[in-house]
Amino acid sequence: MTGTGVGPGGGGSPRDLGPIEGHEVPGTGGPVASTGVVVRRGVGGELRQAARDIRDVQRRGEVPNSRPLPDWVRRLAWLLDDAFAVPGTDGRRVGVDGMLTFVPVVGDLAGLGLSLVVVLAGVGAGVSLPTTLRMLLNVGFESLVGLVPFGGALADMVYKANNRNVRLIEQDLADRRRTRRSSAAVLALTVLVLAVGAVMTVLVMVAGVALLVWFLAWLIG
Repeated sequence: MTGTGVGPGGGGSPRDLGPIEGHEVPGTGGPVASTGVVVRRGVGGELRQAARDIRDVQRRGEVPNSRPLPDWVRRLAWLLDDAFAVPGTDGRRVGVDGMLTFVPVVGDLAGLGLSLVVVLAGVGAGVSLPTTLRMLLNVGFESLVGLVPFGGALADMVYKANNRNVRLIEQDLADRRRTRRSSAAVLALTVLVLAVGAVMTVLVMVAGVALLVWFLAWLIG
């Protein structure tokens, strides 16, 4: 169909606007005019929307998540943990993360940064806070082991923190209540172990100092 319009100021003869494209809108029962204008929020708007989505996800509770984990996150985890077969190990594999640990400091930091990308992807997908902390615990454990010479490659071959984190993300998005309980239990047990370990460390240090003082006193006396 065609349309007409009135010139500026409301006066003058009608002006031909040319053909106007129409399309059916569900629920209206007829065509409406399309202006062809596409609303774009821009980068800032997208970031604000993502922040609101993450905030809403944390409040959502057990409602299933609507932001699925992107495929590139799974591929990144595979690259970090399973990219290369280890000869003579009956199917064991190691990834780039394990190889990076052979480069002191720089390699460890690079592996840590890449592992945190997986964690951030989980946060963006909407995992719960306990699951996020559990993922950070996995990354921290593997990073600490990686500080030991050759320990990083061994930990990557056995522990595979990135693959573990991808599974945690998928489980959290599929069954939020069960994964939250499991993650909370692991975190509570970890805190308990760290607390007991700290107390034991202090007791061993005190006992060591006391033993040293007794030994020096025995030598002098």
